[in-house]
Amino acid sequence: MDTIKLTATPRQPGKKAVKAVRREDRVPCVLYGPHQAPVHFAVDRLALRPLIHTSETHRVVVRLDGDEYEAIVKAVAFHPVTDVPLHVDFQALTKGEKLTVTVPIHIEGSAPGVRAGGVLAQPLHEIEVRCVPADIPGHVSVDVSGLEMGDALHVADLQLGDRVEVLTDGGLTVVTVTAPRVAVEEEVEAVEGEALPAEGEEETGEAGPAPEEE
Repeated sequence: MDTIKLTATPRQPGKKAVKAVRREDRVPCVLYGPHQAPVHFAVDRLALRPLIHTSETHRVVVRLDGDEYEAIVKAVAFHPVTDVPLHVDFQALTKGEKLTVTVPIHIEGSAPGVRAGGVLAQPLHEIEVRCVPADIPGHVSVDVSGLEMGDALHVADLQLGDRVEVLTDGGLTVVTVTAPRVAVEEEVEAVEGEALPAEGEEETGEAGPAPEEE
């Protein structure tokens, strides 16, 4: 997991102070943890881009008034229309102490099932893990180069090592390769067509009475 350093300035809590920070194109933030009293600060909005517009989990070093705090991004509040970050929560890290974090999933490789005409779907884009800060993965790589048509990979198939505990349900599907919808519909129609009773037969499938000879 990569480390990003942020230079922050202290701020006062409260709505009035928060509005003043945003007018300066900065984002109000707070850092907290089980052994850390809340620390309120502000960061330039552009400085947050590598942290919030990414598919990676990063360790953050917040520099504030000569002190440094190690943390990860816990939550981001965005403006509902402009998508501008309005507030960021950081969770303080304690060396050697386990914590629960959400890690994104990256799909890698090319599935033979897709080359054969199948459709790759990824129902799950992140998982929850528990480990010490030093072992937090930036992302989880899932290699699909062995997936044929109809194959799937589940959370239980992920290999993260003994030092990372996966908390997400192991039965959940991460990625799957399925037949194209058109092909499935054509197959269903073909089966239904075969099931229709032939002309002159009852719905039970038995032949009707032969016509009487004159």
